Amino acid sequence: MATAMHEIAVVSNNIANSGSTGFKKSDVSFADIYGSATPDTVARTTTGFGSSISDTRRNDGQGTVVTRAGALNMALVGPGLFAISPPDETGGASEGMLFTRNGEFSLDKEGFLRSADGSFVRGLVGGEEGGTLETIQVPFSLEGENMSQLEVGSDGLISATYGNKTVVESGQLAIVNFSNQGGLRNVGSARFAQSSQSGDPIYGVGGQSGFGTIQSGALEGSNVDITQEMTVMIRAQQQFSGSARVLQANSDLVEKLTR
Repeated sequence: MATAMHEIAVVSNNIANSGSTGFKKSDVSFADIYGSATPDTVARTTTGFGSSISDTRRNDGQGTVVTRAGALNMALVGPGLFAISPPDETGGASEGMLFTRNGEFSLDKEGFLRSADGSFVRGLVGGEEGGTLETIQVPFSLEGENMSQLEVGSDGLISATYGNKTVVESGQLAIVNFSNQGGLRNVGSARFAQSSQSGDPIYGVGGQSGFGTIQSGALEGSNVDITQEMTVMIRAQQQFSGSARVLQANSDLVEKLTR
């Protein structure tokens, strides 16, 4: 009954976030319990003691890519995450790093590229050489000309046009991979932090071998399949109901036996 309740809680969280940008669903796995089982135990003589929660793992499968107007709305197609840094006490980019698939970005009043939660989006200088991280700043005006157009390539290169013809490259988005992405620690709002199980970050750019590409004018939705989640929920409910009936039958037998 406890494992069924845990599965329903996970399914509830998945369904509640089916519309959250960049959300990754979780799956639950269970294991049986045999307190006295040994390598020499005969299968027909053993009696199990129920089930336990083996693991709850995040499913990092690709979410649905949804069209969203605006060059700074970006969806990652393929492996990788965006790198962001929360603001520090002074309002600048901190040294702390978080990672996300939520590409709902915008420019602040100073032209810095920010994520939906206000963090600074990181770019990569010399991306295919390993490179170094930097904050991305796109000036609103240059030499007296106002920005007239902004484009983001599939490799994450941001190009701003000033006036009628001046095109300036303002930075290239960093894409991050991990040897064990499932080991990242979930910190909420579709953001993840490095952990001892995830390994060290591997930085690259869009389209580089082993890294996904960036689709501008779109966002990656959650990877939750409502139909599948409802099926799992019904199964968990039936499991809970069946276990409750067995528990009630056992209680009735004990009551009759002790009268």
